[in-house]
Amino acid sequence: MVIDWDAEPSNTEVTLDENGDVIEWTDENGIMYDAFGNAIPTKILCAIEQEEIKLQSEKRLRPIIEHLFNRKQVGFLYGESNTGKSFAALSLLNCVAQGRPWSGLRVAKECHAFYFDGETGVEVKDRNTAWSKKFNGGIKNERMHILSPQINLFDVGVQNIIISDINSITNNKGGIICFDTLSSFLAYYSKQCIDGKTTLDMDNPDENDAIAMRKLVSILKRIAVETNSFVLMVHHGGKDAAKGMKGAITLKNDCDTVIKLAASDRQTEGEGITFSVSLTVEKNRSAAKLPVMEFGLCLEDNGITQQELHEIDNELCDYPDEGETGYEVKNSTKTLVFIDKPNKIDDTGKTNKEGAFPGRKQAGDESLDAKPSQINKYAQAHTHHHPPMTQQQQQDKIEINQSDGYAREVAKDFTEGARINNNNHFLYNLALEKLKKSPDQREYYEEIHKNICLNPYDKTINLECFLNERARATGKRKDVIKKALTIMVGKGIIEMDNKTISLPKKQAPIMSV
Repeated sequence: MVIDWDAEPSNTEVTLDENGDVIEWTDENGIMYDAFGNAIPTKILCAIEQEEIKLQSEKRLRPIIEHLFNRKQVGFLYGESNTGKSFAALSLLNCVAQGRPWSGLRVAKECHAFYFDGETGVEVKDRNTAWSKKFNGGIKNERMHILSPQINLFDVGVQNIIISDINSITNNKGGIICFDTLSSFLAYYSKQCIDGKTTLDMDNPDENDAIAMRKLVSILKRIAVETNSFVLMVHHGGKDAAKGMKGAITLKNDCDTVIKLAASDRQTEGEGITFSVSLTVEKNRSAAKLPVMEFGLCLEDNGITQQELHEIDNELCDYPDEGETGYEVKNSTKTLVFIDKPNKIDDTGKTNKEGAFPGRKQAGDESLDAKPSQINKYAQAHTHHHPPMTQQQQQDKIEINQSDGYAREVAKDFTEGARINNNNHFLYNLALEKLKKSPDQREYYEEIHKNICLNPYDKTINLECFLNERARATGKRKDVIKKALTIMVGKGIIEMDNKTISLPKKQAPIMSV
């Protein structure tokens, strides 16, 4: 035993036993010693232990909008065309930037909002001006940043710039980031970046490609995590409304929040309300599931002056005939604004008199009575309100659906296998019929068919190996065998190139009685 007599315990970093004796202590350099001054080896943590410690030190997710959006998460806002998606997104972002509750839900303090517009171009300025006039006295929020860049989100260099600039503007405090819309930003994809050097994350992304969309969500997740923000992607609905968002299912599976906007079939009474939409939170991974809410949209002055209208009019040609006036269309200086004062929709088709969140109504929030629309009688006739299910009924329904889905998958695989077997058998018999007067070619075909069918991983055989094997088995020259194979290609029995032999991929005719 070696004792370091010069080592002195630190009174602030000493471990004592139950009798008050020193067990171990740590010096100013962080080195631990036992009671005799012997250095105690420090354990080196493995990667799993380090990740575990890192996770335990992580704070709980903080909300950007309580019960709706959390930091470091990704969400989608989707709906059909002309359902107010962009107006709803501007409403969400402006409320966060202004620090005012959205629909009775409180927002985080001192957050910035970044709206990346990929659709409307300069029109988004008018929409934001109209919101500011309606809710902020015509003053633009200093923390509301609106831009319309043509950027490729799959470009790592672009991702780095977005993350760096947002952290610089927010002083690493984060906020909310919106991209409007998914299809618009996919259109800006290019194989070759401007500098010709930047690494791309994906080659030719498509919204129906599950792998590409999973990569896109991971890119949005990276931006959300590294900026301490919530990232919202505006997207279109699919052709079948029951299937939700357009594109691959991985968009919904991999994100944290999904919100659906749909045009409302109810006629809403209210001053200045142009039309109404319903908002449904279809998925919310880390927050409470909110009730279905109905919102109104109204028209508000967008800041276009009569002078601007006059300048636009002067840029248009005159009518050739004197007195001709064309269509009677009144120039509008107003733009739709999303009114963030919701009403909860109950099973009777009426809105809750206390609003969507009883006891938390905003100033001036008056609930609206919803009356059945006379326009869409077909939809009304086929609308059925199902009674709510208990938790046990929901679990039973899930298990039944899972069982039915498994049975369908098994049946699908069986049917596909039967179709392939029938197809192969038909082509095999057809080929033998064609070769009944050519025994050598018939023998070659049977050997080729056997070798290919016995190998489930490769649908071709090596030409040179086949020629060598047949030459040894039959004693014929390879050029004679190859000539016979060429004749078989002409008959459509096989396919052959300079290296491989394969069977033709023809469909068997459908048998009918």
